[in-house]
Amino acid sequence: MASVNSHIADVTLQNIENLLCTEDRRRRRKPLRYRVVTHIARACGTIGFLMANAAFFVGWVVFNRFIYAFDPYPYTFLLFGVSLEAIFLSVLILISQNMDAAESERRHHLDLQMNLLTEREITAVMRLLVKVAERSGLSEQDTEEVRQFAHETDPTAVLKQIVQAERNHRN
Repeated sequence: MASVNSHIADVTLQNIENLLCTEDRRRRRKPLRYRVVTHIARACGTIGFLMANAAFFVGWVVFNRFIYAFDPYPYTFLLFGVSLEAIFLSVLILISQNMDAAESERRHHLDLQMNLLTEREITAVMRLLVKVAERSGLSEQDTEEVRQFAHETDPTAVLKQIVQAERNHRN
């Protein structure tokens, strides 16, 4: 199994650590109400929460059936409580999903900016490579493909090309 170059591993580790620290700082700066929503949504999305709900419902039914019927069948209070829980959990989950979507959008923008920067860097390197090839006496035929790629790409034009290809594909 191939291993990662130690320098690359160090740089990657540092990049990951920097991103995680930035995300942690951003999460800590969020208002308390949003941190609470995140915590509740995470807690409610667990097997433990499912089991606790199931145990509570079974306990409610058993208690009302065999011990003291303060909410006899059809368990009106239980249904009321379950309905309220469902409403609040749905809203909490929607808020949590919106926060996750915003985080995903930030990461998407970071990816896009890094890709655009990388494209410009590679274009600059390719231009330099063409000049080195010219000074080395390589023929244009040998450097034809590099020359074709040694120009900046317009992201808007590429996006238009994608949209057109999607339209053509659907038709």
